[in-house]
Amino acid sequence: MLPVYEIIDFEGNRYLLSKAAMKRARQIIFMGDEELEKFNGKIVSLALKQIMHGEIKYYVPGEKSETE
Repeated sequence: MLPVYEIIDFEGNRYLLSKAAMKRARQIIFMGDEELEKFNGKIVSLALKQIMHGEIKYYVPGEKSETE
């Protein structure tokens, strides 16, 4: 499971985190994920964990990336 303190202590933009989590959750619904069983079918928790731990990368169009 994803501990609540990880979300509370998140220092990035929470709006972008929630948008990325919603998009990833939709992907998991349609495509599935190997970790879903470990998360007891809690799709949003899995999506948040993957994004916050850097397993899934996301970017905002129009913003400079760290590599630029």
